[in-house]
Amino acid sequence: MRALRHRVGSGRRSAVVALLLASSLSREASAQPRPVVLQAEVGVASPLPDLDDLGHCEALRVHAPFAGSFGPRFGASRCAFAEQLTAAAAIYTVSGGISWRPSLHRRVRLALEAEAGLGVSSGAGHALLGGSLGVDVALVDGLTIGPALRYQHLLAGSASVDDLRWATFSVVVGFSSELLSRAPAAPRAPVVARRAPVVAPRAPVVAAPTPAAPRVSPTPVPVAPRTLPPAPSTPRPPTPPPSASATAADGDHDGVPDSRDVCPTEAASWLPDPSRLGCSLPDRDHDLVPDASDVCPDVAGAPHLEAPLHGCPGGLRVDGRRLRFDEPLVFDIVRLRRASFPALRELRSVLQALPPSVRITLVGHAAAEPDPVGRLQLAADRALALRSWLLAHDLRREHLETAEAPPPGVTAAPDPATQESVDVWLSAPSTTTSR
Repeated sequence: MRALRHRVGSGRRSAVVALLLASSLSREASAQPRPVVLQAEVGVASPLPDLDDLGHCEALRVHAPFAGSFGPRFGASRCAFAEQLTAAAAIYTVSGGISWRPSLHRRVRLALEAEAGLGVSSGAGHALLGGSLGVDVALVDGLTIGPALRYQHLLAGSASVDDLRWATFSVVVGFSSELLSRAPAAPRAPVVARRAPVVAPRAPVVAAPTPAAPRVSPTPVPVAPRTLPPAPSTPRPPTPPPSASATAADGDHDGVPDSRDVCPTEAASWLPDPSRLGCSLPDRDHDLVPDASDVCPDVAGAPHLEAPLHGCPGGLRVDGRRLRFDEPLVFDIVRLRRASFPALRELRSVLQALPPSVRITLVGHAAAEPDPVGRLQLAADRALALRSWLLAHDLRREHLETAEAPPPGVTAAPDPATQESVDVWLSAPSTTTSR
């Protein structure tokens, strides 16, 4: 019996809550439409479930209530993480949804939103879902500010790639047309009724009409047309014969004619010597560091921004046209692990110290993926992840690209150590043969 009374009491409380909610919704639906609100949002973001990789998000959103506090909302955002190694340096989203902003106080409103749209990561679009909870506090009519907690979920659409999820704690500032109509109107001067003085009517004075003088049309004066003398003909200069340098032989194919090439049998493509046209600077260990500045000229190393390490072996070394890692980069699907951060920082220093003419090609691998299509996609995503990390950490290189295979002319065998990682290949624009 007691349990029956408890169920009846619970049902009554549920009915009362539903009745109050329906009453609130009916009042919102019957309310007058509110002005369109433009919101700017800036906040701190972190991927989920890990909360140790902070980034930032910026967004612009438009809320257009059509019945009280209900209405659609549209927006765009950009999120980037300081050490988040996804397949893109930033995530761009465009979404639409619905928002409800019930009033909690005269100047305080609760902000609830649900969204769906499109997110772009690693150059590909994915479905986006999300929602937010916040509070808007009106500072003045038409200007609001308040905190918001937002959750967004980017669906990868592939079983081999994890979804991207992140949460953002942000500050939202809103503007509406009410802000422009706050200027008080100028006070109107009081209207005082006055009696008009009584004035005796005066007889109208009528002036005698004056005959108008006849108009005389001016006689047009004929003007003789002006004739310009014909322009003198200018003979076209003869076409100069082709220069001797354009047709001269170039035996080493380095762009320097043999008649001017100091080293006609040696192609100057990697380290050109500015004092000897067509020649390369001496580099006896072939690590792209001239012997004059190589700290270790007899041991192959790699260029480095730090002078004591310039040309000496470390975590990286130049091996022909490939940069070899002592420890290959480790990926968690497409996300670089933190264990690879020291090697990544050294790679950035080496690439930045390379000669400007050297091209850099990143080739990803995913040998363990059984599906051929998924294997190609995962390999490309890993190469893009490495490129995004380098660009996000201020690598300034004109020639930095990703590819499915090494550059043309490379016949090196695959490296077993990088079958689940990324190879870094080097080439020069004028190189036709590999070392």
